Amino acid sequence: LAAGAFPGMSNVLAMEAASKLKKSPSPDKNSTAMVQDVRFNYFTAGLGGSGDVNLYITNLGFGEPMAQYDNGNLRMFEALSGLLLGQVDFSLDNLNQQDLQENSSNDSNSAKSKFNLEDVKNRVGLQTVFAWPFPEAATVAKELNIQGSSSAAMGTAPDLWNTMLGILVSLVPRKLWKSEKFSQFMADFSQPLVKATDILVLGGKETHAMRVDVTGAAVDEDGRRDGVSIVQAHDSFRTCVGQSCAEFALDMLENPQTGVWLPEQRYREVDDRKRIIEKLTSTPGTFCYTGPCSVSPAGKDTQVLGPSNMESAIKLANELESKM
Repeated sequence: LAAGAFPGMSNVLAMEAASKLKKSPSPDKNSTAMVQDVRFNYFTAGLGGSGDVNLYITNLGFGEPMAQYDNGNLRMFEALSGLLLGQVDFSLDNLNQQDLQENSSNDSNSAKSKFNLEDVKNRVGLQTVFAWPFPEAATVAKELNIQGSSSAAMGTAPDLWNTMLGILVSLVPRKLWKSEKFSQFMADFSQPLVKATDILVLGGKETHAMRVDVTGAAVDEDGRRDGVSIVQAHDSFRTCVGQSCAEFALDMLENPQTGVWLPEQRYREVDDRKRIIEKLTSTPGTFCYTGPCSVSPAGKDTQVLGPSNMESAIKLANELESKM
């Protein structure tokens, strides 16, 4: 189930990142969880040529609650979808190329990495993202038995679209976004504008990127947590989705298993995960796959990984929900 780029590949990358956390004991002696937080952040640009289906689906999502973890428990955030969460650095700018190469070369169990983070910095870089109810924020968090929180967000270009969506979500009642007729009307209305903007501003080019971050539950003597991040980028979101679906399907035919599986369940084991990641990250058009990268430890009260204004957005969502 859910076997595309995101959800799909992103789920598997989160499992890979979690497997590279330091195996320190959890600070909670009654828990076996090794993971504190998991964050999924996505970026797509140039979707105007894919028709209004993506716009329609995005609009419908603004009416749905965000299913994600909060303090180790699944929670339905009724007023979080569509809220701007701040910015995400997709280029891992706090790490230099040598750090990344050493991180990958020291791990023979990781799929081969493809480093073009300079391209990611130039083509994506720092992007504004908004909350959207991707299922992996709940399903992967459950599979990893996280102790903290999870989130899923996406952004697009030019940034004006993110701002406009944020304003629309704040003005239009959520029950209207749930209406298929209203969401389809908004998609039909905006499709020509989006397509024209893609041509005039982006030159008709597409870009896709994802950043997956996992924070460890263990706290060191300085009160800091271990962190692992992975970045993957492709020339085209549409192509990447199609390739990912095909690779998952082929892998199921070549390595059959009975039952129904989510990606994080089917590829929980190291060998299975390595096999599919090598396929997913070597497709034509992929211009970056960092593999798992250690990032600066995060303080207990400092959010280093994830969108820059996540805590403020959660606070706002709680306030809005109390008035619903």
